[in-house]
Amino acid sequence: MAKQTLNVTVTYPAAGKPFQDKDAVPTETLASLKARVLTKFGLNEGEESGNLITYVLFKGKERLEDLSVTLQILAGDAGALSLKLSQQIVQGA
Repeated sequence: MAKQTLNVTVTYPAAGKPFQDKDAVPTETLASLKARVLTKFGLNEGEESGNLITYVLFKGKERLEDLSVTLQILAGDAGALSLKLSQQIVQGA
């Protein structure tokens, strides 16, 4: 039987404390989680000073490109999921 909730932690080097959700819904998509994380850290994606700023989630060294994947799929049998948020800047976008 699948766990009812997941303990999700997202670290971002520029933030003092990680994003923590001890009761994340396993069916939540990565897109939804990313939006909550960006809000928590006060971050915005988009153009700034001629550069395009985006944020990417990583599980270990794996870049998570598919934002439609659910947290349950990423966590597998584990009751917890630990991710990292990284800022990507494309100059002169």
